[in-house]
Amino acid sequence: MTDNNELQAEATKSQSTQINIRMQQGEHTGQPLYSNFTSVQSGQGVIIVDFGFLDPQTIHAVNRLARSGEKIPETVGARMSCRLAISVEAANSLAQQLNQLFHKKT
Repeated sequence: MTDNNELQAEATKSQSTQINIRMQQGEHTGQPLYSNFTSVQSGQGVIIVDFGFLDPQTIHAVNRLARSGEKIPETVGARMSCRLAISVEAANSLAQQLNQLFHKKT
């Protein structure tokens, strides 16, 4: 499976050029990972994005407790699916791509 992304490279200070990038799968990248929540942190020059999975039964149980006025737990366990450390520039590009995608869907 390949994915065509556009990479903007600055050719000169006043001109930019778009280059098509074809991303090839690595040995372990063919399996998709499912995530139903994310956590984002900043580091020195990088953005760390954790993708995780929270059991839907746990989500329903916490919602049920909250609706009934009962005490909800302070912490709920989840399983991390993937952690990405990406440059600030790549994170900005990702944010732009996601915004474009969301605008097309609405």
